[in-house]
Amino acid sequence: MSKPVIGITANQRINNSQDNTLWSYVPTDVINSVAEAGGLPLMLPIGDVTSAIAYVSMVDKIIVIGGQNVDPYIYGEENHALDDDFLEERDNFELAIINESLARKKPLFTICRGTQLMNVALGGNLYQDIKGHWQPEVAQAPSHEVVFEEGSVLRDIYGQYSTINSIHRQSIKKLATPLEAIAYAPDHTIEAVTFKNQAFPFLGVQWHPELLAASRPQDQALFNYVVNKL
Repeated sequence: MSKPVIGITANQRINNSQDNTLWSYVPTDVINSVAEAGGLPLMLPIGDVTSAIAYVSMVDKIIVIGGQNVDPYIYGEENHALDDDFLEERDNFELAIINESLARKKPLFTICRGTQLMNVALGGNLYQDIKGHWQPEVAQAPSHEVVFEEGSVLRDIYGQYSTINSIHRQSIKKLATPLEAIAYAPDHTIEAVTFKNQAFPFLGVQWHPELLAASRPQDQALFNYVVNKL
C-alpha cells in the first residue's frame, strides 16, 4: 500500500551566515511527525500561482505551516503590527495553495500562521498584535490551557482540556463564515477551527503540535489523524 503524499508548504528566510543567501525550509519536526504517522512528506517551496496549482495536483493532502505574519492588506486593513515580519511572496503563494486545495477538495491541515491565513482566505480577519501569546518558555513546552468543544475530533484526541504551546503575535478576530471554532484559550482566543458541518476536509490549529509530538502522544495522534483520516 502506497503512503499518502503530504505536501508541506515551505518558509523562506535569509541565511546571514551565507552572504544573505535565501534558504527554503520546512521544520524537521513537521517532517518527522508526518513520517511517523505513515505519510510521505514533500516540501513545497514558495513559487508562483502556476507552481501552487501543480503542487496541489501532485499530493494527497496539504499542511500549511507557521512562520511570518499575514499581511493585513489581504483583508483590507492598514498594518498596525509591532512585529515587522512579513513576506508578500509567501502570502500570495499560500493563498493560491489554499484556493486550489479548496477547488480540488484536497484535505488541508494548517498550523499557526497557516490557520490565520485560511481564515483570511475565507473572508475573516485577524488581531494584528495579540498580547500574552508569545510564551517565554521554550517552544517545546506547553504554556497555557485550552478547552476543546464537545463533538470535535480534537476533543476525541486531547479530551476536554489540555495544554498547548503558544508562539504567535496574531490570531483570529472575525471568524470566517464557513468556519467554526472548536478550541479556545482561557482568554477566549480561538485555538482551532474547522469547516461547519464538515463541509470540507480541513482542520486548523493555532499552536505548534509538531514541537510537542516527540514527547506527547496526543500531538503525534493529531498528525496520525491528519495523515490517515482527514
